[in-house]
Amino acid sequence: MKNYLHSFFVFIFLVLLTACQQERNTKNQVKKNIDQGIKNWLAKTGIPSVSFVVFKEGHIICSQAYGYTNLKSKTPATTATIYNTGSNFKSVTATAIMQLHEKGLLNIDTPINEYLQEPIAIIDQENPITPRQLMAHQSGIPSTVDMYKIWGRNPGRSLRTIAAAVKPIEKPNTKHIYSNDGYALLGILIEDVTGMSYEAYVWEHILKPLGIKTYGFVQPTPEMVEDLALPYHMRYNKAFPTHQLHIEQYPAGDIFLKPEDMATFLMMHLNYGRHADKQLLSKENIQKMHRPNLEVVENFYYGLGFGIDKIKGKEYSYHQGSLPGYLSVFQMDFETVSGVYIATNVNAAPMQEKQLNLLLKYLYAQLITKDTSVSLEIPSEGITATAIPKEISLQNYIGNYKIKGTSVSLTIDTIGNQLFLLNPSKERFRIDYLKSNYFFITTENEEIEFGGADGSIDWLKLYSGGNEITAIRE
Repeated sequence: MKNYLHSFFVFIFLVLLTACQQERNTKNQVKKNIDQGIKNWLAKTGIPSVSFVVFKEGHIICSQAYGYTNLKSKTPATTATIYNTGSNFKSVTATAIMQLHEKGLLNIDTPINEYLQEPIAIIDQENPITPRQLMAHQSGIPSTVDMYKIWGRNPGRSLRTIAAAVKPIEKPNTKHIYSNDGYALLGILIEDVTGMSYEAYVWEHILKPLGIKTYGFVQPTPEMVEDLALPYHMRYNKAFPTHQLHIEQYPAGDIFLKPEDMATFLMMHLNYGRHADKQLLSKENIQKMHRPNLEVVENFYYGLGFGIDKIKGKEYSYHQGSLPGYLSVFQMDFETVSGVYIATNVNAAPMQEKQLNLLLKYLYAQLITKDTSVSLEIPSEGITATAIPKEISLQNYIGNYKIKGTSVSLTIDTIGNQLFLLNPSKERFRIDYLKSNYFFITTENEEIEFGGADGSIDWLKLYSGGNEITAIRE
């Protein structure tokens, strides 16, 4: 009998050992596939770097970084690299508002002017703007993104200056209008209700309790700057340095954190407001934040600081964040208590958004749903910047071009064999060649087309952000 039991337990042990070995082999193969897939993804897309965090049931199950944070110096990205969160931080600002609601310091359905030291303009006296409407982008306040260069000499406006200029264009609760100015107002609301700065409140009541150590999230400290990923924009699968910019409405999303920091915050939401032994927000109020409001586009809604994506009848909390030179995205699922956060140092052009969302889908399938049949699709742009053909003379393009309907002129000139554009402020921008009479501004997300009668160059058209500006050669 003893021999029989001994043989039985040995058999069970060997079965379990084999199963564990097979599981390890599968995990190693998945990791190897992801590693090779992302390296291939970076090579084909030209994106400088990517850092992602996959988390489930309160634990980070995978955190990796690939590529370079500085292409010139070949500085490798690591999991300690800091990226701009973009609009993903709206979820943190909204969480701060819900904390104040829970503490009784404000009510999200009470008119915001009852709390602000300097009331804002409203267009419907019977339906004034509330914090809930601001969080859900249903306040009727239009969106603006006012940026200034870090190395510029003109400081940006304060949050209060922005608030004083806010003018709703629609009645509240009638239309979804994505509004950065609305979240700037929420930042001021936090300050007026608590007597603390926006940065101090978010640090003391959200980030610090989560164990996050990246303190200079609004204004990076000198120590943080060494770990920052430099911003780039893409032009036909090639990355070019772009200006380091700040947006004035920073509570709407101009925040610097590590991807693992944002993942920690999102895991707190998946745990219904709890982190370790701290309850940062009640389950009831977490659920309110992830409840769909108005439909934005088909099957996509917005809650309070979170987008709600409906895919095959299932709801996922989702958001995308961008600032020139940075693009990030997250998706989380309360049913499986899991999520993915991805950050890159590249601009948010449509192609890069598509590439990042396909990477999100791939990582979710590989590491959360364990669907290894999902491959990493890599769409790319088919044109690349090339050297200017010898038969094309740069002298053909040199001159002043007056913008139609204005007295403003743009100047095209050269330094050596390189073409440049000078704007009215005499800032100089390098221009690279694409194809016949088509160029692009290397540090901006803009294209230039030259043209005229009988092969001459009589005008230029500047394509920027979906707009077209025509200038006539003087």
